[in-house]
Amino acid sequence: MTRRGASTRRRGTGSGTPAGTSPMDQPATSTGKFTNPDWPDPTEWVNRLYQSLAKRQADYEAETDTLIKRNKAAGMLGQVMRSLLELPALRNDSVHLPLKDLLIFLADLDLGRDHPWSAPVNFGGTNITTTAQAELKAWIRAAFTILREADFKPVEAYRRIADGLSRSGRTGRRGRPVRWQRVQTWCLEAEAPRDALVRERVMTWWAEFRAQHAEAQIVDGSGRPVPEREIAGRFADLCWSLPHLRDRSVSGVSE
Repeated sequence: MTRRGASTRRRGTGSGTPAGTSPMDQPATSTGKFTNPDWPDPTEWVNRLYQSLAKRQADYEAETDTLIKRNKAAGMLGQVMRSLLELPALRNDSVHLPLKDLLIFLADLDLGRDHPWSAPVNFGGTNITTTAQAELKAWIRAAFTILREADFKPVEAYRRIADGLSRSGRTGRRGRPVRWQRVQTWCLEAEAPRDALVRERVMTWWAEFRAQHAEAQIVDGSGRPVPEREIAGRFADLCWSLPHLRDRSVSGVSE
């Protein structure tokens, strides 16, 4: 795994960079900005990209038509690629071409044209869980582990998670609240490959959340410290409103 901020060495970038070095290896000023005059100012470049994406995201989230929503998502990807191509190392290289292939695929879908990527992989089973739903299930299993370690009984933990999912706007079958029995089923499913990564992320966030509460010395109405059981419950409730859980980006149905 490469550390964030670590440079990746390649054989030449096609941008005048010496072979065996990346643009990240070039001399930096005391403010951390690269001195290569061909590169845009980092702060100005990031701000322009962020402002453009923020406006596009607002339009995207407000859209209800799924096909138009897909088109707007493709537009955001296109904006990211255009911004990346302002950087000499990418403009004069081919590392961005897989992103272009993805944009071509999305454009063909919009135009009603056939594309090799449009065929779903046939695994020979009946599992219709989407990628976003699978991620949500992984978060549910991680939250369940935290609640159990905080002395929630299994059914108590299932109910707490189900209530939190329902309050976040998710629904079960026929628009009803999410049932705790459904949460139980998800928690008892075999773990997917991504569960370990999600669990590590959730556990790190939980440790930070717990430490913040301990430092703040939060008390209840009687002036007594809030027990860890309640802190864990509040943490689990917060999970379901995280914007990067995308199972509701097309539909709020959780089952």
